[in-house]
Amino acid sequence: MKRFTTTILIIFLLISSGLNLVSAETEDNCTMMMSAQEEEELKIRTEEERTGEIVSASEDGHYNISFDDGYNGYCINYGDHEASEGHNFTVQDTTEAINRNSNECVGNELKTFFVEYHDIALKDEIITQHIIWHFSDDFTSWRVDPNLLEAIKNISRQRIIPDHGAVKQINNTTEAVFNFEVLQSHNPGHQNFFAYKITYRDILKIIENETNINNSTLKNETQYNSTDLENKTTENTTIPENPTNNSIQITKNITKETEQKIEPKKSNYERHNLMKHQTGYNYIPAIIILLFGTILLVKYARD
Repeated sequence: MKRFTTTILIIFLLISSGLNLVSAETEDNCTMMMSAQEEEELKIRTEEERTGEIVSASEDGHYNISFDDGYNGYCINYGDHEASEGHNFTVQDTTEAINRNSNECVGNELKTFFVEYHDIALKDEIITQHIIWHFSDDFTSWRVDPNLLEAIKNISRQRIIPDHGAVKQINNTTEAVFNFEVLQSHNPGHQNFFAYKITYRDILKIIENETNINNSTLKNETQYNSTDLENKTTENTTIPENPTNNSIQITKNITKETEQKIEPKKSNYERHNLMKHQTGYNYIPAIIILLFGTILLVKYARD
């Protein structure tokens, strides 16, 4: 009886291990097939989840200073103490960018400026700081173009720019991806910051990555099918040896195989998606283990 119980326990453990191995392999295959769009969405979610994280200033100052999370920031509290290297800040979303006089959120106006007037925002740090202070503290400066301020306000009323993942095409080959946050100071009377991070990517490379799986493979396989059809048709084409009246009579004998509709083969990406739902073949090792265990069970039962 003791041997019988031990055998059953061993069989159960072996089957469980086999199923766990199959499950892990399937999950790994799914991860490997993550598309470029899914990777981009994951990056955005990762940035959004940073709310509440603590970061530190990497240098002293109040305009375009760097922080240890890879962002740069401009002061949004005119007249307060500037940041010092090592000062801590809490990451918040851009709704925390507030005009201190009207108590209204100006986060979308600041994001609009950086996205729609990207070249101006990066060209002159002083003008950029003055524009930010205009929205956060009603600051006025002869260096700031009032027409530009009005344009920013008008655009911000029509479009809500997300804190993470906003895209702006810079030229025919490059686009910029923007991420924004507000950094709240841990020191009373010190400035908070409107922070940004810009990454650049090659448009042609993005298009190539997006179409490589779905289009390139399908195109190559379709061309193969077309060439195969052409070869089979040519093989069954006869031309008379003595053409007359400057014309050539061509007799084509199309086989039943070439008459059939040729369906393009599924791409590797499509085949993988089908395989993810047809997982029966993954349980073959478990079935073998179960069969082996059953044989042992019958043997010990007879003994």
